[in-house]
Amino acid sequence: MATNIKHTGVLVNTGKRVVVVFRELPDDPTHCLVVDTEAVPDWMHDDIHNAVESPGAQATGNFYEYAERTVFTDGTNMLQTLHSTGRLMKTPTDNVKMTPNNSVSIGLTELNNIIREDTDKPVVSPPEDEVMMAGKDTAPTPVMESAPAPAASNEGLTDTDLAKSMLAQAKGFETEAKSLKAQAYELAPGLKPGPKKPVAKKPEPVTE
Repeated sequence: MATNIKHTGVLVNTGKRVVVVFRELPDDPTHCLVVDTEAVPDWMHDDIHNAVESPGAQATGNFYEYAERTVFTDGTNMLQTLHSTGRLMKTPTDNVKMTPNNSVSIGLTELNNIIREDTDKPVVSPPEDEVMMAGKDTAPTPVMESAPAPAASNEGLTDTDLAKSMLAQAKGFETEAKSLKAQAYELAPGLKPGPKKPVAKKPEPVTE
């Protein structure tokens, strides 16, 4: 069985290989942000692919979640550097085919819709077998001359969009932390902090 690697795909209109950093944008699920790995320096290309294939990145639903906590070999934050150097390209999700392996291909829009139908939580990647079933017997769709796919835009992620994404992730962490605390207190109720008992004041000595 082929090994599945998440976050990798191709642009339908050009055939270029990309890494999908944001599968959908805040308040705009019809667009995503990708990095054209063929257009970056070799050292950056290697760093990005090593990061994508790492267990930490493969455990996340969006590559940006991993990129914002890792660094390039020059010591700079990966997500911030991709943003500040204009490497993040905005393109319609219809223009991206996810290619977890050489035998599977599924449109990013279709994948996002499947995930959205399966959960009320923020978008996360589905299990590998779900991706296999969704992309079974499919192949990258050739671009028809009469109906070319939308071109990628050079418009990247704004500081506000980046901040919104970070805040959304922080909120998710808070929710997860509360859930873990609740489960822990169910396992060991004695660990749950109770109301503090008032400390009795010592009587003051009587002076004559």
